[in-house]
Amino acid sequence: MSNNEKEHRYEIAIAGETAGHMGYRAIGDRRVLMHTVIYEAFRGRGLSTVLIKSTLDFLRIHGNTISNYCPVVDRFIRKNPEYIDLVDTIHSGTWVSPSSS
Repeated sequence: MSNNEKEHRYEIAIAGETAGHMGYRAIGDRRVLMHTVIYEAFRGRGLSTVLIKSTLDFLRIHGNTISNYCPVVDRFIRKNPEYIDLVDTIHSGTWVSPSSS
């Protein structure tokens, strides 16, 4: 995973070719995650999971929180609750904590 700051997206590449990305906006230390896209030629390989996990790990290391608007990231966090603490408590996006649903 690489952070393409110019395009405001985290990217995943296979053999030097961009295979997908996650769009974001930076607001201070918070990242607003908008959408996750794996390009058609690379689908079916589990790359969205790799991209999401590596992005969230990157954000954790850098002390960021997230506001999530991507349903794929939402499903990932529900299956991997160790990432719930990254969700900004004030600006969570569309995330609804499982304990409040």
